[in-house]
Amino acid sequence: MKVMSIRIKSENEALNDFEAAFRAAEAKRPFQKKTGVYFTSLEAAREFLTPKRLELIRIIRRKRPHSLYQLAHLAGRRFPGVFRDTNTLVRHGLVRRMRPAASGRRSVRPQVDYEELDLKIAV
Repeated sequence: MKVMSIRIKSENEALNDFEAAFRAAEAKRPFQKKTGVYFTSLEAAREFLTPKRLELIRIIRRKRPHSLYQLAHLAGRRFPGVFRDTNTLVRHGLVRRMRPAASGRRSVRPQVDYEELDLKIAV
C-alpha cells in the first residue's frame, strides 16, 4: 500500500533541513531528497487539509474522474472552487495532473497515487 507522509516540523527543523540541502547543492554534493508534505504547525496542516480538499482526494482515488469538470460534478461543487483546490493539492504533491496522450483537448485528469495519508507529529 502506498502512503503519503504528512509531517509537522518545528520551524527550526524545517530551516535546518533547508540549510543542509542548500549547502549540499552549493557544494555540488548529493543529498537525500525528502518526500512528503511538511507543515510547521498542526494549525497550518488543518488549514491546508480542509474537509473539501480531503473529499476531492477521496473522490479522485475512488472514482478516478477523467477531468476536473467531472471531478467538480462528482463532488457537487462549482468548477472554480474545485480548480483552485486541486491546484493547491498539486502544488503540495498530493494530486497529480495527467494529460491524455491522444487527446487534442486541454483537459487534464487528476490522479492520486497513494492509498493512505500518514500524519506524523514530532514531539
